[in-house]
Amino acid sequence: MRDERGGDAEEAWEDVEVLVCRKCLTRRGLRAGGLELPRWLQGALAERGLTDRVHVMPTGCLRQCPRGEVTVLVHGGEVGLGGALLTVDPLMDREKLLRLIEARARELPAGDAATSDERDVAT
Repeated sequence: MRDERGGDAEEAWEDVEVLVCRKCLTRRGLRAGGLELPRWLQGALAERGLTDRVHVMPTGCLRQCPRGEVTVLVHGGEVGLGGALLTVDPLMDREKLLRLIEARARELPAGDAATSDERDVAT
């Protein structure tokens, strides 16, 4: 079986969705970088030419409610990979979050690098 990109179905990819909890963003406020996280991600992804593969969207509460952090769900990339639910500091962890999103969007094997970044961001 082949997908629309001409590859095998086992190698299929989908767009990456980044859902950012709006409630966490407003709790962090502008000074702490919360409100600017989705805009910053969109700009950084545009610089890397990934806006056609990645969609950043504020969403309703993701029911994690971390203190002083923002909950982010990254889903997509390699079909069957599943999502990564992360809690991030919007100023300190955003580069790590960007690397995770970029790895998923560039059709790189999720392997050790993405898994390592998911662990680093989540801690």
